[in-house]
Amino acid sequence: MKRQSLTIVLPCYNPDENWHINIKQQIAEILSQISLDAIEILVINDGSKIAIDNEFSILQASFPNCKLISYATNKGKGYALRQGVKNATGDIIIYTDIDFPYTVQSFLTVLHQLENHDLIIGTRDDSYFHHIPKTRAFISRGLKFLIKKTFKLPTSDTQGGLKGFRKSLQPVFLKTGINRYLFDLEFIYLAAKQNYTIGIYPIELRQETVVRKTNLKVILKEFMNLIQLLIRSKFGDS
Repeated sequence: MKRQSLTIVLPCYNPDENWHINIKQQIAEILSQISLDAIEILVINDGSKIAIDNEFSILQASFPNCKLISYATNKGKGYALRQGVKNATGDIIIYTDIDFPYTVQSFLTVLHQLENHDLIIGTRDDSYFHHIPKTRAFISRGLKFLIKKTFKLPTSDTQGGLKGFRKSLQPVFLKTGINRYLFDLEFIYLAAKQNYTIGIYPIELRQETVVRKTNLKVILKEFMNLIQLLIRSKFGDS
């Protein structure tokens, strides 16, 4: 692919032990397979209750262009990613979770396909839903069904945790307002509405990835965000 600068945005909240070692390993493998003008890593500490400064310093020793953005109160993944995207300087911006849950090949697919599209959405197959807790799988499948029936989007699988976009979509991402999980859906809705080109490609979980259980209180709050987005899609933005 054409040499470009890349920003990787990694939101975190109380990350697992040795999270920095995993990031170092995953990024080293990525860099062994591509050539970039520059790589920037933005770790967004979304009000973690545990200290991560020491681990971050170790990570920064390996990747000097690694920056930490922290704030005291947990505000949600959508909010955290907006802080990262706002500070991103790369030609390409890719975001995923702090544990790099998807394979390096999945990451490279997203990166390479941005030569042909403005936005790449990683979508999950049945193996993903068999890997995660049953309650989370049920909720995720239900959300996919609702999105398919109520939104006119290129995919109903909007919530996979690996996406990339060209810097031209940075202002679009920053227009999202949802602070927790449905920011993905909102971002895709806004990008599709403005006729950006969107590519859909399958992504695969790493075998060692552990997916946490869903917080049902958060899901109930997100249901209201879904209703608000549906109203916007049917009647237009105010």
